[in-house]
Amino acid sequence: MRWIALSLVALNAVLFAWYMLVAPSPQLSSGKSPIPHESEGKKITLVSEISPEELPAPEKAGALSKESFEVEQLCTLLGPFAEEYQGEDLLQRIRSLQVKAELRDIEMQGQMRYWVYLPPLSSRREAYKRLRELQSQGIDSYVIPKGALENGISFGIFSERARAESHTSVLKERGVTAQFKEEPQTYMERWIVMPPGSTESLAEEFWRQLQSEYPDLDRRPNLCSEVLG
Repeated sequence: MRWIALSLVALNAVLFAWYMLVAPSPQLSSGKSPIPHESEGKKITLVSEISPEELPAPEKAGALSKESFEVEQLCTLLGPFAEEYQGEDLLQRIRSLQVKAELRDIEMQGQMRYWVYLPPLSSRREAYKRLRELQSQGIDSYVIPKGALENGISFGIFSERARAESHTSVLKERGVTAQFKEEPQTYMERWIVMPPGSTESLAEEFWRQLQSEYPDLDRRPNLCSEVLG
């Protein structure tokens, strides 16, 4: 038994010596990943290693597209006001609530009218000469003093197209080459103009109180390009 034990100890010593001298030493773990060779994959470059000129330009956050400028926006109109002080009083109340608004005189379009006329002549002198000829025939007319038809002859403005057409036909039967055209009748009104989104901060109670104080007050949307241009 003694020889068997001694043989086992000797064998273990030989194996230990062989392992230490011949077998490759294992890599010790240091908590870091091994660094790959360049041939094993694409080299990674840190952002901090790149110069600012080489960095790609960042995209603008929330950049407005061209289409967003082309969309027509709606303003809110409050009015009309017969007297300026009425509009100013309400305007100050609205501004005191930190809401943008302004008082403006706005050109409003009324009913269509129809103008029967003779096209402009070469000079004012020629226009009056032609006027005297027409009046000598008993045709009611006058010289147009200014505008696009300056030095023309007017035969009247009518509210109905049928009447304008009829009067033009009568003049042509009498040898007068009259014409007629449609022309919108415009007038000025005073309104408070509020930009898009400004009414959202006003409570419903404000509008109810406003309606009770100004029963005839009108609130309507309108294209901003038509009232703020």
